[in-house]
Amino acid sequence: MVKRTPKPGWLGPAQEDRRNMRIRSRKAMGVVVLPVLLLMVADGLARARDVSLNGQLSSWITRDESAADEINGGLRYIPELRMTRSLPDERNFDGLFALNGYAAVPGNRNDLKLYRAWLRYAGPRWELRAGLQKINFGPARILRSLMWFDRVDVRDPLQLTKGVYGVLYRRYTLNNASFWFWDLYGNDDRKGLERHPSEKDLAELGGRYQFPVSRGEMAVTYHRRYVDPEDWARIMVVSPPVLDGLEQRFALDGIWDIGPGVWFEAAASKLKVNSNTDFWQEYLTIGADYTFDYGPGIHWLVEHFLYSSGSEASHQDNISRVTAVSVDFSVAMLDTLTAIGYYDWNRDRLYSFLGWQRTLDDYLVHVGVFESVSGDTSDFSGSGLRLMFTYNH
Repeated sequence: MVKRTPKPGWLGPAQEDRRNMRIRSRKAMGVVVLPVLLLMVADGLARARDVSLNGQLSSWITRDESAADEINGGLRYIPELRMTRSLPDERNFDGLFALNGYAAVPGNRNDLKLYRAWLRYAGPRWELRAGLQKINFGPARILRSLMWFDRVDVRDPLQLTKGVYGVLYRRYTLNNASFWFWDLYGNDDRKGLERHPSEKDLAELGGRYQFPVSRGEMAVTYHRRYVDPEDWARIMVVSPPVLDGLEQRFALDGIWDIGPGVWFEAAASKLKVNSNTDFWQEYLTIGADYTFDYGPGIHWLVEHFLYSSGSEASHQDNISRVTAVSVDFSVAMLDTLTAIGYYDWNRDRLYSFLGWQRTLDDYLVHVGVFESVSGDTSDFSGSGLRLMFTYNH
């Protein structure tokens, strides 16, 4: 009998049996519970009393100076169907269905994707929302340590981001505290700051408790998932193969109004590679803002971001630091100017963004000049100029 040598990311028989048990149990949670909840809410929405159709049409032209002054442009349309039904005892059903269709040149790129598709059943102090939705939290504005499930970019005037499939339950107390619980399933792409996507067919679980404190509020957050072992083996070629893959995230954040606003986000994730090896990632954001009473008011904001990773929580091998400063103010009733500077301490480089925006009833015009790291996944990679026109109906 020939003995097979395990390849990176492969599991032995015992580990594979345990993982298959997890897959069966977690898949049952995601495959059975989520459709049942959706069917229950869909039955109520079938008799929805208020239905509205809205949409957002946007077009843009970008001159990319980092790509030999290449000119590219595109057209995007996001139609939204909203449904609402009021019920006795201050309860209600509502839902949102939205598509994201775009066409861009050069390259004749085009696509049509589901953008949002969720249904919600809510009472006076609680809500249950199921489907493709946006989940985000934390007080940071620019350099977000708690960017776990979204990729909202402060430079984007439309604040577009992919959603996640799952169930979210929130309960609010009389003293303004809130409890969040979520079960995510079917999200195979990287989310937020993730280095590796989640393993397919496994649900992700988490929760958050947000509570008031003197002159502010604080929150603790937890999330657990299993990372894709094949992606780990492909990227972390010099590291041991993943035999477990359990990642647990822990976070603490707070915000206070003490004249200026001050806040922080601290997060850590522990990935269990195998019985002898862990991989830690730690994130920290501290920030403050203040509006000076000069003219229409000048709003200043500063944030400092620290990221580190290593095999131990107390000993980090790789450390990155970035500082951001933002200034925004209204020139007139309809116009807003925004300037953001980013300083990367590791690269010793300064990056910048300057934007002007005019907002009318249904229209928005935005011009942005940007310089950032080339090759990132945002629409503001490299350096260039972007002109955007948006119509909402």
